[in-house]
Amino acid sequence: MRLSPDRPLGRFLRLLVEGMLLLSLKGSLRGVYLRGRVPEGPLVLALNHHSFFDGHLVWFLGRFAGRPTSLLVAGENLKAFPVLALAGALEATRVREALRRLGRGEWVALFPEGEMRYPGPLGPLRPGAAWLAAKAGVPLLPVALRVAVRGFEHPEAFLWVGEPLPPEGDLPGALGGLLEALDALLRATHPREVPEGFQEVLKGRRSLEERVRPLVAALKRL
Repeated sequence: MRLSPDRPLGRFLRLLVEGMLLLSLKGSLRGVYLRGRVPEGPLVLALNHHSFFDGHLVWFLGRFAGRPTSLLVAGENLKAFPVLALAGALEATRVREALRRLGRGEWVALFPEGEMRYPGPLGPLRPGAAWLAAKAGVPLLPVALRVAVRGFEHPEAFLWVGEPLPPEGDLPGALGGLLEALDALLRATHPREVPEGFQEVLKGRRSLEERVRPLVAALKRL
């Protein structure tokens, strides 16, 4: 039985699941940082996939932009956690429903590498994202993700939104180039500084030293 977000129980569970996703991001990451302009209208988002938090970040990006967003996921994952459907998860085989949602002006996101990969260059892409965009007649939006521990106690998440592409555009080149540029920028940036062009869009958990710094400063004034 599919839970309906239009019923009271469905609405309650959706709020509960979304609250848990937000708490997970704020409690586990130091922050979420965004670069790039998120365009209007229906889109197929194509993202690299390398961390546990990637699905959370897709949900957060849609929430931040104020756009209903569905993430295509493997059927076994949705069967294990069916309430995730209330936060936008959609079984990857439900192509017609994905097209309907795009037709309503929503976003549909997927990880075209088809699997979680070790952090590094973009892997080979499956054709699903381009096919879905072509079928719906909407642009592709490459988004590079990286979750990394740098100069603080907790990892930081970086999302670099690229330029929209036509369905027949070079998605491997665009997403791969964006991910390469993101990794290069992180390498060139001091680990305690925000990379150029990024803004913090979610403040998460501070390191222990950051939490005790005000206390140390107050003691020094005594």
